[in-house]
Amino acid sequence: MITDPTQDEANIRTARAHSNRSIARRNLLGVGDSLAENFVAVIGDGTFVPTRAAYLKLFKQGFDAPKTSLTYERVTDTIQLSTTHPIAAEQGHWIATDANNKTVYTGTYMAMWEHTKDGWKIRSELYVNLAHR
Repeated sequence: MITDPTQDEANIRTARAHSNRSIARRNLLGVGDSLAENFVAVIGDGTFVPTRAAYLKLFKQGFDAPKTSLTYERVTDTIQLSTTHPIAAEQGHWIATDANNKTVYTGTYMAMWEHTKDGWKIRSELYVNLAHR
């Protein structure tokens, strides 16, 4: 259960910042640090990603092709902590840039975080691609 909402929110924001830095540095282990074992996602084009391993495979494919892959940054707008379950909702916007740091896509996202024995982990994410530049 949530015991200190201010600290829990800070911990989620710290985990998100670590994930963003890991993507920028092409650090697959760092990307995986914030993901729960039962993680699932729907990425920006509507594709369902059914497992943590499948999600990390997508990042690895991008990391292995640095000249053509995109870098993603998620910018947290709000975090709401549940008062009934050890979960939280993060809402924000995301930016995808190419190898020349040019913005290619933008959109919104929502993430469900769960408090586990290992701390706050992302249980699921939903990305919506709203613009192509």
